[in-house]
Amino acid sequence: MMVPFFRQFWDMGAKDKATGKSRSDVQQRIQQFHSQEFLNSLRGTTQFAGTDYRSKDLTPKKSRLLADTISAVYLDGYEGRQ
Repeated sequence: MMVPFFRQFWDMGAKDKATGKSRSDVQQRIQQFHSQEFLNSLRGTTQFAGTDYRSKDLTPKKSRLLADTISAVYLDGYEGRQ
């Protein structure tokens, strides 16, 4: 279920590589993924079986795990790893 969510970050990394983004740019992007502003932007509402669900605030541990995972997937795309 989370594959499409993470796929967008892999695609972003691959696109950044194709457009010639430097390692410095990549590190800035990764820092952005760890920012509170970015993590807050991921909260939202989802719908399942006709019911709307509002996502809860992530704990600091879960926020860090999510940011680390997004960063790793982004780097995989940038470096061409599947």
